[in-house]
Amino acid sequence: MPDPKPILVPLDGSKVAEHALPAATWYSKLTGAPLKFVHVIDSETRPEARAKAAELFQSYAAELAARHGLGKVDCQVLAGPAAEEVLSASVTAAGIVIGSHGRGGFRAMIIGSVADKIVRGAGVPVLIEPGADEPHAPRAGQPILVGLDGSEEAERGLAAARALAAKEGRPLVMLRTYSIPPAVGVEFATYPADLATTMEEAAKSYLASVAKAGEKTLLRMGDATNALLEASEEIDAALIVLTSSGKGLGKRLALGSTTDRVVHGAKRPVLVVPRAS
Repeated sequence: MPDPKPILVPLDGSKVAEHALPAATWYSKLTGAPLKFVHVIDSETRPEARAKAAELFQSYAAELAARHGLGKVDCQVLAGPAAEEVLSASVTAAGIVIGSHGRGGFRAMIIGSVADKIVRGAGVPVLIEPGADEPHAPRAGQPILVGLDGSEEAERGLAAARALAAKEGRPLVMLRTYSIPPAVGVEFATYPADLATTMEEAAKSYLASVAKAGEKTLLRMGDATNALLEASEEIDAALIVLTSSGKGLGKRLALGSTTDRVVHGAKRPVLVVPRAS
């Protein structure tokens, strides 16, 4: 039987990058996938310096693993552009867990740079841990919040969220938003008086069609990003789950606008599930 695919945890020696470890440990136990620590150095680093970097990272990784009660953890030093190397390694991985505001070997691993490229380009789920002062694994009983927009792509995130929730008996909450788009191209255009009611009923019907027994639903009118961020605080969510948008590994020019903004604004871990390629 082949070894299980690992979950990659990029580390750059910074404390904020290490903030991903509690969430990574939780995710590993839940999925059964082992963790693998990776570190990226410059491709022009001399061979003797690479060997020294690998030795130092092995020692550093062992200390981190012991601190978090992980036992022996595989680790690897890669050489080249940081995001590209992590994405290349992720082809044979089960997922990636990253801290969103690291500094060090990754040269500003911050959303908008290396971490952003990883989230945008990954063909596997990416769990993003925000740069909290005191990161911790999700607590027992905290629900998982899933953002839905009525598409089949978004329901890939729902399937992943359900699998995680079932393993710990966590509540699952689905959020669907609706809004009336502004009239475009017709001066003084108006909508039917009952349009808002019609859209609300359609959104309610959709939620009812996908929700299973015991699952909760939320319906909000307005901006999806604000609704997700506000709801995650209101229900004290353990995790926000969304689906990415794009066309294959390394070729995504941008995430879906809602997913992108939630990743940037969330104070809680966000799991981005890739859409079908």
